[in-house]
Amino acid sequence: MKRAWLSVTRKRGKSAILFAVILILGNVIAGAIAVNQSTQNVEKQIKNQLGSLATIDIDYEALMANSEGGASMEEIQPLPEELIKQIGERSEVKQYDYLREAMIAVDKFKPYSFRPEVENENIMASGGMDSWVYLTGTNLLQPLDFEEDTVNLTQGRFFTEEEQRTGKRVGLISEEVAQENGLTVGDTMVLDGQFIDYSSGEEPEKQKGNDYPIEIVGIFKNISLEKANEQGQEGGVSSFAFDDRPFNRIYMPNDAVKTIVEEERVGRQAAFPATDPGSDEDFFTPQFILNQPEDAEQFKQEVTPLLPNGYKVNASTDEYDRVGTSMNRLSQISSYVVVIAVIASLIIISLIIVLFTRDRKYELGIYLSLGERRKYVFAQIVIELLLIGISAMLISLVTGNMLGKMVSESLLASSMLEANQAGMEQFFVGAPKIDQATINEAFRVQYTLSYVIAFLATGIVTILLSAVVPLLYILRLNPKKIML
Repeated sequence: MKRAWLSVTRKRGKSAILFAVILILGNVIAGAIAVNQSTQNVEKQIKNQLGSLATIDIDYEALMANSEGGASMEEIQPLPEELIKQIGERSEVKQYDYLREAMIAVDKFKPYSFRPEVENENIMASGGMDSWVYLTGTNLLQPLDFEEDTVNLTQGRFFTEEEQRTGKRVGLISEEVAQENGLTVGDTMVLDGQFIDYSSGEEPEKQKGNDYPIEIVGIFKNISLEKANEQGQEGGVSSFAFDDRPFNRIYMPNDAVKTIVEEERVGRQAAFPATDPGSDEDFFTPQFILNQPEDAEQFKQEVTPLLPNGYKVNASTDEYDRVGTSMNRLSQISSYVVVIAVIASLIIISLIIVLFTRDRKYELGIYLSLGERRKYVFAQIVIELLLIGISAMLISLVTGNMLGKMVSESLLASSMLEANQAGMEQFFVGAPKIDQATINEAFRVQYTLSYVIAFLATGIVTILLSAVVPLLYILRLNPKKIML
């Protein structure tokens, strides 16, 4: 150690050259690692914000494309309950539910209808069917939407085991529907249904339908809709699609929705005998809460082969994949830079050390001729490398972080046109609004413990590996020949 320190301090020129080389290469490695970890942190942060919900839905895009080998709508078969339960038992799934869904046309009952206070030609109302309510059956006492905090129960309670077992007609309604109809917890609302036939001409034919009394056991608020609205206002979003269905959704036990669907089918058949009553098979919408968002990709890959033709797996994290193009590009570039910089460092530092070691062969020959063991001679060279290398790495830890920040900001700015185009696509109300601007804003190149450890570990391992070639040179030294 003493000889290593004296060698570094007395041979300042050679030490300065090696210090400068390691500093330059260290800046490249530090900057690339900083960018790589920042992109990974952004992906993790955004996906955690999106949640860990996965659903199995009909692949309408494939049906519309009607590609060769694809299924037609008539060929789509309902998902068997056994298959849903089998998927729900997977290790990635924390909790699951399968929903029966139905639409009921109502007459005097008032669904909530969204109307912007200020007319704006850029705002489109996609949920214009004011005379419909949407029944969502659940197999759980507490629907998964409440577990995922997309909606919040503000009054009342969830379902009891008896209500689920017997299929009692109890429901959870939104604050907006309750206010429109003057309803509170404990009231019994009556959905005065009507049958509508659109096949008779331009004007649909209507007939009195069934009445469905439903006891209100709880009232909820749409939390995710408020967040989406706030994000739109703060971000200056002037174009979005708004859907009334989340407000007009009524959560009920699965069996209760099943009986209503059956009564609707029979009543419609009696009202319009010439029309097709539709299939009497149950179509479910399975929902799976995964243990963590990172499980989504594995879940999709392993579940997709189990599904019947015409179905696909959707995950809440898919929204990030849609708009995270620039982050993925940055992550790939930084990974390549780290690999290339490490390889270049190994080659350059190894060559420099070999050249410096050859100039010191007489010094090393004296050590060996005096009886010094080769392993201690080699240890001296390694200590000299670590003294210079760690000093250079500590400085490049600071300058490399700034370099990574400047490079990433430049790359992100150059991809903003593509990002803004992606951000203008329609987003789904009911899920957090994620666009490219949101992702870029979350991107931060900063010091973290994992960043410091990753950089120092990479640098030290690179320096140690760079000493392998000099080791071979030292092992071949013959002190007798050197001293002659």
